[in-house]
Amino acid sequence: MTYSRGDIVIVKFPFALRDGKDVQKGRPALVVSDNMIERRYKDVILAAITSQVPPEVMELEMVLEPVKKSGLLKKSLLRLDFVMTLPEELISRKIGTLSEKRMKEVERKLKKLYGIK
Repeated sequence: MTYSRGDIVIVKFPFALRDGKDVQKGRPALVVSDNMIERRYKDVILAAITSQVPPEVMELEMVLEPVKKSGLLKKSLLRLDFVMTLPEELISRKIGTLSEKRMKEVERKLKKLYGIK
């Protein structure tokens, strides 16, 4: 399946070792790569989403409310400073999308992160 920029997906991601084995949990992430760009490999660039929302939000973070369109079940934190490139096969499924308005905000923050003017 091809995922589009702005999709919120569930990713199988190892977070801890339990009894010496990797434990994979499904975690939400935002697709930030553009699927319209031709690539050699089926990798997807993602930004992490966590349900651990701190009292103070940093410049490269965004609070996401659990609206139906997003597919998120609770208030969450989008961490644009936690970007990863993963093979498409590690994505379990799409659960929703981020609004166009919020994606514009993501783009502004990513430009700042990477020093693009």
